Amino acid sequence: MRFAKWFKKNFHITIWEVIVAMALVITFFVMRAFVHEPTIIFIILGFIVGTWLAFRPSEWAVEGLNSGAKYVGLSEYVAGVLSSLASNLPEAVIAILLIIAGEIKIAIITVLAASGFNTIILGLAIIISTVKKGSIDVPEDLEKRESAIIRWGIVALAMTVVYGIVEFTQIGNWDQTELARPIAALLALSYLMYLAYIIFIRDPTKKTLSRELHDNETLEMTEIKTLEMEKEHDSSKPRLSVTMTIVLLILGFVGIFGAGESLTYSVERLLEEVTMPKEFIGLILGAAGAVPEHGIALVSAAKEEVDVAIGNTLGGILQSSLLIFGILGIIVVLHFSPFMILQLAAVAGVLWFVKRCIQDGKFDWFEGTMIILLQILIFLILVFDVLITNGL
Repeated sequence: MRFAKWFKKNFHITIWEVIVAMALVITFFVMRAFVHEPTIIFIILGFIVGTWLAFRPSEWAVEGLNSGAKYVGLSEYVAGVLSSLASNLPEAVIAILLIIAGEIKIAIITVLAASGFNTIILGLAIIISTVKKGSIDVPEDLEKRESAIIRWGIVALAMTVVYGIVEFTQIGNWDQTELARPIAALLALSYLMYLAYIIFIRDPTKKTLSRELHDNETLEMTEIKTLEMEKEHDSSKPRLSVTMTIVLLILGFVGIFGAGESLTYSVERLLEEVTMPKEFIGLILGAAGAVPEHGIALVSAAKEEVDVAIGNTLGGILQSSLLIFGILGIIVVLHFSPFMILQLAAVAGVLWFVKRCIQDGKFDWFEGTMIILLQILIFLILVFDVLITNGL
């Protein structure tokens, strides 16, 4: 009984779930090695296994990164950004493996769809957070630490959209309208520069502390020391031991790679067995990679943990649209498509919504609803475009 409690506390999962999940995982990979003509049931099993591996191990990777960041002296905010980045690894791995398999179109839609599903989760998190109060204050981290990357995201993505439209008007064929590698590299580099800035140059925790101390000059010296000690204890002390941190990191990243492998394999077999537009498969994979992990934001919103609910989801949107999308554009030449143009424009629009909320200092349920409707509109345009193109 004591071991079961320890196990659940550290892995956020019951032993019974592990037994069932590992049985399915082992069954899938063993059958994959010996079954040369997989059935639909086997393909569905692959999607189930891949989704579970994208969900639970990414949780472990996030927990391990958060703890490891604190061991090396990074602030709680930086640890949160790195953890958010880890939660986006499943769709990144899936996309790269799809590119290796030659399914470039599915890879692009997977990443952009993941950004879209994160957008919907962001809107839902805002609605859940504001349903009782009508509105909530913009989280401090979002206002003071991510405003710059949000503004850059709006400009960079909007200019990428304009570039794609101009290229198409000159060429007149989407299949020949390419995203230049230097532009893709700049998108990825901009987010990497942001990471380097917050890790090596800026120390948000200390700056926030000094501002608080400055605003409370009337405090006695003993009270100031107590505040410093409490902040140091809350933000810097890792919850896990070094051994558990390493274990969670290893299990997390191995599981994420396994998720990419199983989902990519299932997609390849599904294309052989079923006639389905590649766009729909990309949507399914985008949801499988984004919804399970970032869906936790909805639980956080219900618990009134607004910083986690909104901050991590917004971080996922920026990472998918700037970093991961940019890296794909470096690896292979990406061809613009109507969905790519619309999705990048939608992300820029959502970031503009968030920027306006930051200026107003408030989020309310109407803004969350508008964010959701904007993304649903983009998905509907994709679906109906595919149906019309394929005569369905």
